[in-house]
Amino acid sequence: MTATDMQETVTDQIVNNHLPPDFAGIYVVIASADVHSSSTGLCVPGARPLHGIGIPYGPEFRYAFIGNPTQCPNVAAPQFFANGTLLPTPSGNFAADAMATTLANVLNSTITNPYGDGWYDMYGLQNADKCEGQFGQTYLTSNGARANLRLGQRDYLIQHNWVNFRKGRCAINQSEF
Repeated sequence: MTATDMQETVTDQIVNNHLPPDFAGIYVVIASADVHSSSTGLCVPGARPLHGIGIPYGPEFRYAFIGNPTQCPNVAAPQFFANGTLLPTPSGNFAADAMATTLANVLNSTITNPYGDGWYDMYGLQNADKCEGQFGQTYLTSNGARANLRLGQRDYLIQHNWVNFRKGRCAINQSEF
């Protein structure tokens, strides 16, 4: 799956009235395990989650791509591995847990830099990329997995994002500001 494929998928869904046209929203394309997405950078170490702009008819839309980490588990979700061994994940579903942290990252990038020409630091990193691999203080869930965020009855291990305030820092929630 390429960036063009993703734009065409979302455009097709909008044009055929399967999705409402919401030009202030973000359409998220989530790949199943059988979708190969090598051109999106999913299995390339250090590659950032793909996001962009499409134009179905008239106004543009924003989209984000979440590849399936089972394509390359050690690269797509290294936070769940130690010495090549898969560790427990917060929900017990490796793909879903890995996609949750990717979703947080790519939504941040899509909101703050939809065109790819927004703020970057001197190393070329966007705010969502400056904290790669940083999860802050964690706790153990009942199944022995590491987590750092609880929403409702579910635990997550979500990568921090850059807070560009005062000296700047990596954080996940408002209480850390």
